[in-house]
This record gives sequence, C-alpha cells and structure tokens, in this order.
Amino acid sequence: MEKVSAAWAIDWSIKLEKSLRSKNPVRAVETILETGEKLEKWSKEPEPSIAVYNLFNLIPEEDRLFSNTILLRLVDAFCFGDKLVKLAVVRVFMSMFKLSRGKNKSESATWILSKAKVHNHLEILKRVKNVYDKGDAEAKALALILFGCWRDFASEFAPVRYLIFTSMVSSHDLEVRSSLFAAACFCEVADDFALVVMGMLSDMVKFPELMPKTRLAAVRVFAKMGCSHAIANRAFKICMKLMLESSDEDNLVPFLVSMTKLASSSTHLTSELAEIIIPFLGEDKTSHVRAAVLRSLHFLIRRGMCFSLVHESETAKFASLLNQAELSLDMQLKALQIFQKILIYKLVVADASEFHQLIAIVENASHIQIFSSSCLAISILVDIWKQIVRTAEIRSIQFSSTSLPLHLVVLVMERVTLLGKLCADPFQVDYELVGAVQELFNLLLQLVGNHSEMRLIVLDKVKLFVEYIVNLTDGLRKTDGAHELLLGVISYKGKRGSVVVRSELIASIHKFLIVLLENLDGDGPVLSQVYEKVKLLTESVRSCSFFDCHTKMIFTLLLHSPILWGSPVNGNSCASHVADIVNYGIVSLECSNQILTERNYWPAYRAGVYAARLGAWVTSALIFDQLKTNVKSDINCCWLKSLTYLSHAEGKFQLLLMPSDSIKLVNWLRSKSCLPELSKDASGEFAHCEALHEAHMNLQSSLGMLGNIKASSEVFCFQRWFLVLKTRVLETVIDLVEHLGLLNQDNKKQVEEKFLTGCNSLQQLPRIAVQLQKLAKEFDMLATCFIDIDDSSCSIIATLSLSCSVLAFASGSVLFLPGFSFQETLAPFSSQSGVRSRLVQDLVQRLWKIDPEICEKLNILVKENESLNCFHLQPRNQVLRVCDKVKVLLSICSDALSCIYGLQKQTNSTPKEDIMSLITKSCRNLLSQGIMRWMQIPFGIPKYFFNIRPCVGVELFALSSDNSKSTPDTISVEHGFQLSLDLCLQLKNIQQPRAPVRLTKLYCLLYSKLAYLTSTQQGETNRNQKCCYSPWRDEDLVEMSNKLFHHAVTSGKKPGVSGRFEWNNSGGVSAIVEFEPNERGQGFSSCLLDVSRFPVGSYQIKWLSCCIDQHGSYWNLLPLNGKPVFTVKKAS
Repeated sequence: MEKVSAAWAIDWSIKLEKSLRSKNPVRAVETILETGEKLEKWSKEPEPSIAVYNLFNLIPEEDRLFSNTILLRLVDAFCFGDKLVKLAVVRVFMSMFKLSRGKNKSESATWILSKAKVHNHLEILKRVKNVYDKGDAEAKALALILFGCWRDFASEFAPVRYLIFTSMVSSHDLEVRSSLFAAACFCEVADDFALVVMGMLSDMVKFPELMPKTRLAAVRVFAKMGCSHAIANRAFKICMKLMLESSDEDNLVPFLVSMTKLASSSTHLTSELAEIIIPFLGEDKTSHVRAAVLRSLHFLIRRGMCFSLVHESETAKFASLLNQAELSLDMQLKALQIFQKILIYKLVVADASEFHQLIAIVENASHIQIFSSSCLAISILVDIWKQIVRTAEIRSIQFSSTSLPLHLVVLVMERVTLLGKLCADPFQVDYELVGAVQELFNLLLQLVGNHSEMRLIVLDKVKLFVEYIVNLTDGLRKTDGAHELLLGVISYKGKRGSVVVRSELIASIHKFLIVLLENLDGDGPVLSQVYEKVKLLTESVRSCSFFDCHTKMIFTLLLHSPILWGSPVNGNSCASHVADIVNYGIVSLECSNQILTERNYWPAYRAGVYAARLGAWVTSALIFDQLKTNVKSDINCCWLKSLTYLSHAEGKFQLLLMPSDSIKLVNWLRSKSCLPELSKDASGEFAHCEALHEAHMNLQSSLGMLGNIKASSEVFCFQRWFLVLKTRVLETVIDLVEHLGLLNQDNKKQVEEKFLTGCNSLQQLPRIAVQLQKLAKEFDMLATCFIDIDDSSCSIIATLSLSCSVLAFASGSVLFLPGFSFQETLAPFSSQSGVRSRLVQDLVQRLWKIDPEICEKLNILVKENESLNCFHLQPRNQVLRVCDKVKVLLSICSDALSCIYGLQKQTNSTPKEDIMSLITKSCRNLLSQGIMRWMQIPFGIPKYFFNIRPCVGVELFALSSDNSKSTPDTISVEHGFQLSLDLCLQLKNIQQPRAPVRLTKLYCLLYSKLAYLTSTQQGETNRNQKCCYSPWRDEDLVEMSNKLFHHAVTSGKKPGVSGRFEWNNSGGVSAIVEFEPNERGQGFSSCLLDVSRFPVGSYQIKWLSCCIDQHGSYWNLLPLNGKPVFTVKKAS
C-alpha cells in the first residue's frame, strides 16, 4: 500500500530540518525545492479521512501539525538564509500559489496554504514582516511576494496591508512591482482592499515618469479585481477610461487584456467591451492593434461569451478578416475560430432563409488562401460543415446541395499532396510531416461519414496521391547513385530521411483505408466499385519496386480480408470477389514466405498480427508457425505456439468460407510443405462438424500454451480469458450439434428418423440456451474489465457477445411454442417463463438501437407479467457497431422468429402426436442453417489480444477499524457484532498515455458468506500477496458486476450501504463502498459488513471494484491481490 503524503509528513519534516542545519548551502536549496514538490503533491490529495489515519497508524490531525512545522521551517530558512535560500523558498510558495488558481471556494478551504490549514499564520507573518522591516529593497520585494502567495490569511493582517500600500509608492521599481503583485493577490479576496488599490492605480498609471515595466504591472492589477460584480464593474469603467485617454498604442494592449479578463465573467461587460473594440478591427488600425483585439475576442469566445458578441458583429466581418494578408497566420486562425463560434450560435437561432445565407458565407470563405496553407484552418472548416449538417438534421431544415464537401475533399488532398512533395528533399522533412498527413486523413474520414458517393471520390484522390508517391520513388532510382545516398539518410540534425517518411506516408494511407473500409456500408454496386478502386490502389503499391514485402503484404491483405465486401453468406460477394480472396491470399503467403526467408522476423511478426486481426488466418498460421522455431525465449516460444494453434483453429473456419476455391490455397501449402493440418483436402476433412472438433482441440492447445507461461497471471490475463470463452462457446455449440445430430452429412436419413421419433434431445435445448446466454454476459464482462482496451476490440467482443445471445435465442426457440414443456429446473430460473424472459431481454438490450423492428417482434413473445426493463442500462463501451457480421446475426435472429411464429400457427392445426415431430424437424433445420452461417462469420481477433503487458487492476487493503496495536494486521470481530473495516483501493499498472483516463467514481463490492469458511488461523490475511486471479473461474463475477453496475448508474443511494442478499440461493452479506480517488488512483473509505449471524471461524471476503471514467463509461477493475480474511471470535 502506497503511503499518502500525510503519512510521509513526519519524514519530510525531519529531512528538511537536517538539510537546513547542514553547512552545505547547495544541499539546503535542493531539499527546499524537493520539499516544495512534495507539498504540491500533497495539496492535490483529498483531505485524509479516519480510514487514512487508521490504515497508516496516524494520530488524527497529526498531518496538519507536521505540515505547519514544514511551513514554519521554510519561513525560518527565508529569514536566516542567504540569497539563494530566500529565492528557493519564494519559488516553492509561488509554485504552490499557482496551483491554487482556478480553485473554487470549497477547494480553497482545504488548500494547504488556506487560513484554516495554517494554524500558526500570525507567527509566520510576523517573522517575514521582520525581514521586510530590516532588509534591503531586494529582501522587501521577496517578502512582498510571499505575502501575496499567502493572501488567504495575510490579506486580513493590517500591518501587511499597510506595508503593501507603502511599497506601492516606493522609489525602488523592484519593490513597487512586487507590491503590485501582492496587491493583485489581495484584490482577489478582499473588496475593501481592492477599492483602495483601485484609486491608487488610476493615479499611478498616469504618472509620466513611471517605468514601462511598472506601468504594465499596474495595469495588470485591474484584471484581478473580479471578486465581486460591483468591484469588477467599477474597475472595468476606470480601465476603459484610461485606455481611451491613452494615445500610445503600446498602452492599449495591456488595458485591453485587463478589460477582457474582467468582462469574461459578465455578459453585460462583454457586450459593452465588444461594442468598443470591434471598430478597432477596421483597416485604419495597425495590425498590432487588430491582433490584440482578435486575441481578446478569442479569449471571450473560449469562455463561452459567444452569445454576447453575436449581436454586436456580423459574421461576414470576421470572414473578411481571414483574407487580410497583413495579419499573421496565427491571428487569421484566431479570427477563423471566432467566426466558427459565432456561426455555430447563429445556426441554432437562424430561420431557414438565414440558414442558407450562412451556408453561402461559409462556402465563399472556403476559397480564402488560409485554407490552402494551414491544416488547422482546414480542420476548423470541416468542423463548421459537420455542425451545419448536424444542426440541419436536428432542426429538420432542408438545404440545397452544396459543393462545400467536395471542395473540402479537394482542399485536404491538395494539402496532402503539398506535404508529399517535401519527400523529394530528405533535408526538408521530419516526423511532423507524417503527423500532419495523418490528421488530414482523419479529416477525410469525418467528411466521408456514411456517404458512399463521397467514399468513391476520396478513394480516387487517394489513389492519385499514392501514384504520385510511387512515381516520385521510382524517379529517384533513375539518378546515378542518388538513391543509394538517400537510403543512407536516416537522420540529419533531428530530421527524418525522406525514404523513411515516404514509407510512413504509405503506412498512414493504409491505416486510413482500414478505417474507411471498416465503416463501409452500402448496396452491392457501391461495394463493388469501392472494391475495384481499392484493388487498383493496391496494385499501384505492389508495382513499385521500392516498397518492401511487408508494405506490399499489408496492402494485399486489404483485398484478402472480408471486411471489404462482407461475409459471402451475406450475399454481398460475387464469384470474382471470392476468387480474389484466394488469389490475393496466395500473394500474401508468398510475401510472408519471402519476409521469413530474409529473416526479417519483427516485420514478419507484425504482418502475422495484422493478418490475424483481419481474419487472414492461413497467412498468420504460416508466419507464427515459422517464427516459433526462431526464438530463444521460452515465453516468446509459448506465445507464438499459442498463436499458431489459434490460427489453425480459425483457419479451419476460413477454409469453410469458400470450399470450392480453397483448393488453390491448399495446393500452395502442399507445394511449400507448410501447415500440414491445413493443407488437407477441403472437400472431406473440412466438413463443418469435424472442423468444429478440430478447432476446439486447437483452441485448447492454444490456451494450454499460455498456461505454461509463468508470467501469464497478469500479463496474459485478457488472452487467456478470451480463449477460455471462445473454447466454451465451441464446447456448447458442439454439445448442441451432437444432441440434435446437426451438420452430419453421413447417415443423414438415419439421423432424421432417430430425431423424428424421439424428442428427448429437445429437452437439452433450454440448458444449452442458458449456457450460451451466460457466455454472452461473460463476453460483456471481458470487455469491461480492461480499461485501456481500444474501441475496435470492444466492437469485436460486442459482436461475439451478440452471436452468443442470438444462438441462445435460436436454441431456446422451443420455449416459445405452446406444445413444448420441460421439467428440468435451470438455476437461477424457477420457471420456463423466466428463461424466456431472460433470453428475450438479453437480446433486446443489444438490438434496441440497431433494429427496433426485431425488438418489437421479440417483445411480443413475452407476456405482460414478464415485462422487460432496464434496457437503457448498458455500458457505453458495449454499444454495437452495425456491420456485415451483425447483419448476418440479425438474419439468424429473423429466421428464428419466423420459425417460432410459423410453428405457433402450425401447431394449432397439427395432431398432438405429430407436434413434437414437427417441432424437432423445424428446430433442427433452423439450428443447422444458423450454425453453418455462424461458422462462416469472420469475427476476427481483438487488437487488444496482442497487447502483452500487465492488466490494469486494483489492490484492496483492509483493516479492522478498532484493530489492536498488538495485532495490527488482523481483521476480527466478536460474534453478534458487525464488522467495521477501513479500506484502501490502489489502482495498479496504469500507464499514461496508454490509458489516458480520469476516474470520476470508484466503487468496491465486498461479499462474504458461510461457504467462504477458511482454515486460516488468527485472522491472518494474504492481502499484501499477489494472487493468481482467474476471472473466468469465478462463478459470482458476472452477478457481482451486475450489482456494482446498477449501483453505479443509480449512485444517488448513499455509499457504504450494507445488507443481505441471496446469491444462487445461498445467503450472503454485502457492502458497496464509494471511494474518492486521488491522482494516483488511490482511494480510502470505511464500511460496515453485517456478519452478526456468522458463527465463530475465519471467512474470506470476495470483492470486486468498478469505476466511471471521464467519458461516463463503466469499467470493472480486476483484483490483483488476495481476498481479505476476517475472524469471528467468541463474545467476551
């Protein structure tokens, strides 16, 4: 358990005291600055609670005592130290003072330099005042700065106020500027002080002999007089008068800055300021003045004062500023941002005619030169267009077609091409060029959206750019020896070589194409056109001899991957497309073989990972199979063997995708003597039933290889969990196939006779349906347990979860038929209607935003007393993205609904003795077709699967609130009493920017029951030891997560609620505790666990925590240490 600052306070105080007593002045300065950093860290932490004091064995208020001691020692160092020590002390307090800026009143009250925290503030002020009285001008200046930093308690000390007033009229400029700083600090918290200072400043700035720096400091003080509206209004009037009376443009800018800050908190003052300064944007004013006005308006816009400006200025006026060449690019961008904010506000309030006028203004402004020379300007213009489209949809305003989107595409690609031309000069490019191109491609993706026709235009433009890069590269080869020189240019004074940059540009284009195609949606003709354009683009890359095999391979995999046209079972593929899958698959295999022959193992591994993510499993199997023999590390060898088995398992399904064309792949593998398991004849051995069994065995082998790695507990937690769920899904599907005799092409007639006469197999369908529905929930759980997971991986897992839910509904379709009933009880359901409700509810929760029509049909299947609720309670990171894979699953669901409704009608007119035979035949046909289509869906593998690092989780530390000092590490309670616990949750393995999250809420569920009785003696716990936690083995994990999730989304309930609830018909006690996390993800709290009915003995406490991030997404945090153990003792 990491110590908080309060627990370190005594050590920091002792260390500071030793260093100050040292005769080495350098050591003293270093320790003072180090102490300042620690105090800054301390000031960011929440107030310590009783739990903190108990967990770290501290006396309440002990931390305040030592914090005051540290402050007093710093003051003593200032009083008696030399100049360097004094400067170090002032630097420390200045840094702490800057941290207090922007804090609200409640936060300021707990600030480490607040009056409530500094109990000996009078003594501190007197000692520093003594330095002021006896010191020279420099010492007085430093003392005044300290007074300003201590404004919370120094502003009420009359002698200090007098010193500031005296110093403001001093003859020493340094002392005057320091007093102005202190006065500005005091004006922020004291109205009466501000009134006096205001009068002095109005005379001071008019004094002609005042130094420019001092006058500037005096004008800046006006900006700090915003503690009340009356004071701010009066200061604004005085400042405005002084500005208008001043004839010097150099004096106008500081006045304008102060007025802007005063007006930023008042709509009235903002309107008044805008009325005064907007005329300064005229061409009769210098560019210096116009730039200052633009900065002021931009500041107000960022503070949300757009509505105060929009009535005072016309949008066209700011648009005209964009074309003024005398303004710098930075000022033009600020004018553009003001133009954007005012335009967005006007779009909301404009009627239809004004709406069209605003679009015309934007279209005219888009031809200004700034958009051809600035990526940021293009980005702002794209944002404006998106806002126009969004507002038009919300307000149902129809606007005529405009050429603006096409013009934006042209602007982006012209800028990309311009940046690409820099590749010709290796000394004019660096990595920033690649970053700029990537940002422009992101803008293209935003422009395209769901418009298929725009995709075709964009692909044409991208193809031209690729051809330009290819021609540029091939042209360099014709020069005598120049290409060899370029190949040697890798870095030159921090710059990147043009050859390297060109390769990265091609990689950026490839990433852009992946995202573009993943979001592809449209009819067959449009998809075919997109495919042909990507095919031509890929051929351009392959035709260039400059690019290596890795580059050619990743582009080839685009054509091999099903993401471009969807799964063949969805009807979007034609025969030529399927043939291309095989042909380009062979090309990717040849590229892989060449990369491995050249011993480029790291590029080969990256290519294998990429192939696996796209579903090119034969290619990934070849690469991983070859790599596993070329590594020396046992961990790497096991990892590659695991990937090989996984690729074999999925590769069997891939070959089923196109059995008639797979023979080409099989023949190539045979000719190279590669992958004997996959190079079998696809006509017999690759029948669906046998493929299921072989894939299941390969998944088990893959999982076993990961289990052999010693570091697999935390490092490979996601990988093992994912493989376990995939294996369980296949086990359940195989169970379903074997019970109903599905997918068996041999003895088909005999199997049908068996199942038409005997219907015992149907009794297994509800059990299988419940298992599949549980697996769907476990997939959901997997996606929410890794806070640093990427969106694409979440989408894949959500699709897998949906597939389990759809198969569960199809398997449980017999439950919705009046002629079927089953006798077996399926926990936790007590009736057949309960199973029906759960199956429908789980499916509707996933589909209600995707296909409302299917959801309406599903809801009809349940009775009114089986009503469904809580559809809206769905984690944001589990929302499905509509794609071809989802459409196939929807078709399976539709077939199941059609089968149910058809059987419901037929059973009314069918004799009773034939009803079960009819149900059996229909269900077998439904499930057989559904499983075959399910097997052909290319789900892919999550990108997160290849992130090999310790998983983000939490450690829990618990102690009894009334623990004895003789046994501080025990948790015990007397029989008949509730257990009072002090808790600490510590987030672990979080790394920025890998997981750039900010926790807003943190909860922990504690759960114990009589079954958790353990043999641990004397209540000793293993909470500080690392545990080998396997979440896929925890039967209570999903239900604990559900309880936490519902508490988190309805967090109006008081935290720390303790109670009893039933879990799987076994009584247990629970408590949900809320924590306030600090910047390190550490939180403290206390709770009561009602164990009063537990008999004497020792029991484990199972726990799970969750959090809500800054985006409102819900995440589970896996336990990384053991379960606390408490002992129930006999009552004394």
